[in-house]
Amino acid sequence: MESKDIDRHLNELWKKVAGNEYVPDSSPLPPDIRQSNMETMRFLRDNFSKAESEWKTLVAGKDTQLRDLNAQLEETKAHLSELKQHYQEAHEKTLNEELSAALGLEESKKVLDAQKKNHARETDLMKEILERTRTELMTLQSSLQGRIDALRLERDEARRKADSYSVERADLADAKAGLVAKLAGSKEAVEKTLSELLSERKNRRDDQVKMRDLETKIKDLTGRLEGAKTNWDAERVQWRELWDRERSVWETHRQEFAVWEERLRSEREAWTFKMREQEAKGLESATGLTNILKESSQWSEKVTQILKLYALKGVELPSVFVSAGPDQNFVRARNNVTRVLAIGLAGIMLMSVAAWQIYGWRAKVHYTLLSSAPIDLQSPSGLAVTKDGVWLADWNRGLILKDGKDMTTLRVLAPAAEEPVRAGALSASDSGLWTLDMAQLRYARQDLKDGKIIETVKTPGPAPQGAAWDGYNLWAFDASSGLLYKYGLDPKAGASATYQLEGLKSLVCMQWDGATLWTLDGKNMLGRYALKDGKFEKLSSQLFGHKQATAIWVAGNVLWSVEKSGELSGGYELKSYSLKLYN
Repeated sequence: MESKDIDRHLNELWKKVAGNEYVPDSSPLPPDIRQSNMETMRFLRDNFSKAESEWKTLVAGKDTQLRDLNAQLEETKAHLSELKQHYQEAHEKTLNEELSAALGLEESKKVLDAQKKNHARETDLMKEILERTRTELMTLQSSLQGRIDALRLERDEARRKADSYSVERADLADAKAGLVAKLAGSKEAVEKTLSELLSERKNRRDDQVKMRDLETKIKDLTGRLEGAKTNWDAERVQWRELWDRERSVWETHRQEFAVWEERLRSEREAWTFKMREQEAKGLESATGLTNILKESSQWSEKVTQILKLYALKGVELPSVFVSAGPDQNFVRARNNVTRVLAIGLAGIMLMSVAAWQIYGWRAKVHYTLLSSAPIDLQSPSGLAVTKDGVWLADWNRGLILKDGKDMTTLRVLAPAAEEPVRAGALSASDSGLWTLDMAQLRYARQDLKDGKIIETVKTPGPAPQGAAWDGYNLWAFDASSGLLYKYGLDPKAGASATYQLEGLKSLVCMQWDGATLWTLDGKNMLGRYALKDGKFEKLSSQLFGHKQATAIWVAGNVLWSVEKSGELSGGYELKSYSLKLYN
């Protein structure tokens, strides 16, 4: 075959593969190609024609397989439409299975589309291979054999893909048979479900008849329960009133017992303190006497040694050592020195006493009365000063807000009838008022506007006293243990730490002012404590006024207190003092 025939044959193949009339320009062969090269070109072109015929047969086989698969899909769709018409009134389960079958068909369509795309991709690849082969034939003879090998490998890959397509076809046939079997099973299930529904309808009718009978009985029982409930509510109110009376009596007895216990404890501590003072004095006198005897024995021993030394050497002793009485000049000088030392010691003692008194005076709280106003409360138990005004807690009336200037009543938060709060102490916080409820032994945080209880916390012991809020934590005191309890950020979790306050056994009220804890005990002693290194250190302690105070509150440089008006009148008055502190 000549070169012109080869070019013409390659151009016809390009037109068939590309599907258009475009033919790339062929460059003429170089003139220096010999006869051996032409024979080699003929051999390669013959091999290429054989490979081309094999690819054509392979593409034709794929086209026939695709037509068969499309025909099978059409048959399957027709069969599925007939099945849907026969069983369109079946149960929901049958519909779900038909939907799953439809989804399977969609997936098979996707697989076929993917196969078509792969076929088109392979066709494009064949076009690229033919183009590359043509250009390589024009340029280099050695690259033709490599391209032919690559085409052979791709042919083998295409054969393997054809085999996989036949396997998928068999899988689709098996899936079709499975769907048919499932449809038969779903038909039986629908028939069984219909029979069960009929039996359930019959049972439901019987149950409705029984329910009507039971409703009549329930109405009778409801009427009886309503009558019993009204009777129980009346008895509950009576028992509640009786419980409140008994609770108030018990609280009075408990307070008396606490006072007696405090008195016994104070007497015992005073007696112990006196005994310790007597023991200390005895020990000091014995120690002094021992030191004097020790010094005299040492002095006598030294004098004896000196006398022995002079006796052994035969020296005559001076008159100072052998005279009958002491020298008058020596005695006079000794007396003068003793007098000077005594005067100096007395001066030092006076200065120390004066310094101690000055230190004690500076450590105490100095206050001056500013104002006094009577209050219309029978049993005030708490005091708190906020930006709204002065809050007072009363055992019977609840929480009362008064104006800080003219003492007019601004708001009254009475305790609820169903859940009474008997205030025993009061402390103010940013989110409400913490009240010690002695009726139920708890700490309740009440809203500033309506007095609604927001949060409740159990007391740490059976004899709670006082309530204080430091801005972050709630503090409580219990007379039975004599300890101060600190609640954490979550008060419902209980106390997180306990502390001992020196000299404090019974508490009337307490309040935090910055880093200082102010306390007022049952003996009307005003105390201040500071928390340092995990322990409370006493800063000062003094008697507060001449009348017993029931509550105090420190607000800046002003001290508020609720005190008795007099021994005979029995009323109470609210007083304000100006504060002066030196440490």
